[in-house]
Amino acid sequence: MNKTSFQQVFVSILCMIIIILLVFYGYRPVSYDLSVGSVSNRDIYAQRSFIDTYQTEYEAVLAKNAVNPIFIRSEELSEHNIANVELFYSIIREARHHRLNEYGVPASDWDQTVESMIAQLNSEFTSIPDEQTLDVFLSMSSSAFNLINDKSVSITEIIMMDNVNTDSLSLAIDSRIEVFNENYSEYSSYSEAMKTVLKTILTPNSVFDSDATEEAGENAYLMAMNAPITVDKGTKIISAGDVVTEHMYQSLVDLELIRSETTDILILARIACYIIILSVAMFVYFMRRRDADRFPDMRVFYMIIVTFIIPIFASIYLAELSPMIVVSLFFTVIVSTYLGTRDGIIFSSIETLMMWPLYKFDSEFVFVSFVGIVVTATIAGKKNRSSNSASLIIMPSIACVLSVISYNAIFSSTLRSFIESSVWTGVSAILSIILAIGVMPIVELFSKVVSPVKLIELSQPGNPLLKRLFLEAPGTYSHSMMVASLADAAADAVGADSLFCRVASYFHDIGKLENPKFFTENQSDGYNPHNDLPVEQSVSIITSHTKDGVKLARKHHLPESFVRIIEEHHGTTYPAYFYFKACREAEEAGLPQPDVNDFRYEGRIPSTRESAIIMISDTCEAAIRSSKLTDVNEIENLIRKLLKDKIEQDQLRDSGLSFDDLEKIVNAFKQVYAGTLHERIAYPQ
Repeated sequence: MNKTSFQQVFVSILCMIIIILLVFYGYRPVSYDLSVGSVSNRDIYAQRSFIDTYQTEYEAVLAKNAVNPIFIRSEELSEHNIANVELFYSIIREARHHRLNEYGVPASDWDQTVESMIAQLNSEFTSIPDEQTLDVFLSMSSSAFNLINDKSVSITEIIMMDNVNTDSLSLAIDSRIEVFNENYSEYSSYSEAMKTVLKTILTPNSVFDSDATEEAGENAYLMAMNAPITVDKGTKIISAGDVVTEHMYQSLVDLELIRSETTDILILARIACYIIILSVAMFVYFMRRRDADRFPDMRVFYMIIVTFIIPIFASIYLAELSPMIVVSLFFTVIVSTYLGTRDGIIFSSIETLMMWPLYKFDSEFVFVSFVGIVVTATIAGKKNRSSNSASLIIMPSIACVLSVISYNAIFSSTLRSFIESSVWTGVSAILSIILAIGVMPIVELFSKVVSPVKLIELSQPGNPLLKRLFLEAPGTYSHSMMVASLADAAADAVGADSLFCRVASYFHDIGKLENPKFFTENQSDGYNPHNDLPVEQSVSIITSHTKDGVKLARKHHLPESFVRIIEEHHGTTYPAYFYFKACREAEEAGLPQPDVNDFRYEGRIPSTRESAIIMISDTCEAAIRSSKLTDVNEIENLIRKLLKDKIEQDQLRDSGLSFDDLEKIVNAFKQVYAGTLHERIAYPQ
């Protein structure tokens, strides 16, 4: 980890701690000194939606106690009932055998037999049919008795297959007797006796299941607890003069309006975990996205940190006015302008989530903020001149108001809430963006970054350096204008920052102002001063124009990104003409070949796509101008040769350009030269 990375990690941790404390300070609600039985001296409202734990617990207990007892079918009782019916008819059958003696004459002791039968029935059953019903069974024919016996057992077996209680048992017996009467109408006279027997002997086979009943009660309790009763934000919890009940007190505890130091620590811990997760996500994204062009030094990083914290700090106080104050657009405008649309959306979304606790986790706030962030970042992040400050102010504000309208329409909000949200959102969005535009010059002053507005300002012909270049080095000026056209077209083709490429190209060769006549494009009288100088001195003058350009750029307070372009536009290449001249002179003098490293520029290889594009544009323009080519196909072949040379010298290693990008650049250059080299008609004198 280098020094810059270490500083960024340290500052990020410090920033995270500051944000945690800010959010904790703004989120922590006021604590009330109330207890059960005390009298409140003010109205207290729910500052956020919350779960009413007291009422939820109350409803859950009611649901548990309201569960009906569960009865299940007992196999043992079912079999016992079937056995009792069989036993009853067995006792009756035994008595019927003694009705006649061996001669077919009514037995003289029949009365004793009947009394013995009744005594046996009483000993086996808790209750027995009346004597009239028993007499029906004793006096019916054998075939009728056998049928009644069989059907009684069958009916009992069918009924006992179900789970029957006292009420359902009687209904089941009646239903089955009706079926019997329909199917055996000739024996319907015995149905009442059979019904009486079944209703007397049979008992319910349904038994109470305490375990199942308890489990059902617990399930009902859990279901009620899992569907908690919520209280909406703004609901009055206690009115002034109310005696605080247990329910009211618990609601205050749920809202953390009554708390101890331990509760504050828990709130701080929750906020810290929440912010840390978001901070880590943002820092990981930041470290993966950073490059030399975006973050040349810590000043840009500090600019991001400061403008990131400002809306969070402001929200501590503004959130009390309305939950629909959209202040995150302030940061969105700045970060999107300098870092691009994607970074603007990602960083601003994370910032909004960090501010969410300050707005009591209002879902409408998040929805409206995200809509505003996307629209603002899209407009502010444009790298061309198709939009202006008016559209940057108006379009996001309209988008935010429309999102408020759609949200409130879906949730059927009241008219008053609808109007308040729209007004607060629209006004805060406009003011946030205007404030961001207003502080941009200050941001540029301290961070040395460059905005599209600044680029347009630097591109004006009245710029002192451009005026000097035009007057003192007109050839270099013309060369720079052509390089700008090539770089602009190439950047558009590969999706790089075309405006930056064009304006930076204007200044890439300002170092030649120190010795303009030593560069061929500025030699108009046919005299080349290098002819009178040794090769080493010529090389020193030629290669020093990058260092001279850096000094001149810093003297005139050009953006650091321009300084980088000046330093990198020749990379670590060497002026081939002078190197080969030195080689030839060494060969003629019988000396060893010179070291090519002594001829190289003291710069760095391009570190961004924009820097590489300007290098390629500069090389191609100079070569094509010196070769005086006019055929587009020949120009294309030369461009490809020059690109191959740059690749072989590892000049594009860190540029981020792909081979597909290079092909697009070649085609873009061809289009530029096809437009500049077209034939013109001959005008008469």
